[in-house]
Amino acid sequence: MIYQKNRQDYVQSAVEMYYDDVYRFCRYYTGNPTDSYDITQEVFLRYMKYMDSCGYKNLKAYLIMIARNLCCDYFHRQSIQREKILSFDMLEDTAEGGHLSASRTIDDCDSEIYLQELLQSISQEQREVVILRIHDGLKFYEIAKITGCNLSTVKSRFRLGVANIKKKIGENYA
Repeated sequence: MIYQKNRQDYVQSAVEMYYDDVYRFCRYYTGNPTDSYDITQEVFLRYMKYMDSCGYKNLKAYLIMIARNLCCDYFHRQSIQREKILSFDMLEDTAEGGHLSASRTIDDCDSEIYLQELLQSISQEQREVVILRIHDGLKFYEIAKITGCNLSTVKSRFRLGVANIKKKIGENYA
C-alpha cells in the first residue's frame, strides 16, 4: 500500500510540474488542441505504466520524449486517414469536373493560427527541434537525446527551421 501511495505522489507531482509543458509541446507539434489534450493524457498514462523503468535524470525530457513519440504516431495515423480522404475527394472532384483549392491570407488568421501554419510549413524534424528549443527551452544536447540525433544535426535542423520560417514570413509580407 505504501508503494502504491508513493507512485501516486510521483505521478501527481509530475503532472503538476510538467503537464503544461507537455501539452504546449503537443499543441505546437500537432497544431490540434483537442488531440493534444488526448496525447498529453496518454503521455502521463505511459509514464505511470513505465515509471519503474524510467532511468532518466531529467523527467521533463523523458516526458517530452514520450510526447514526441506519441505525436509521431499521431501524424502517422493522420497521414493514413488524409490519404483516404484525399483519394475520395479527388474521385468526387474528378467526377464533378471540379478542382481542389486551398488559399488563405494572413488577414484571415489570428497570430496563433498563423504561428501554427508557419510551424506546419517546415519539415517535421525541423518543427520538433524549433518547438523543443524555443517553446520548451531545452538545450541542444537535451534535444539530441530526445530525438536520438547527434548534436550537429539538431543544431542544423534548428537553423534550417528558423530560416524556413523567416523565409515564409517574408513571402507572406511581400
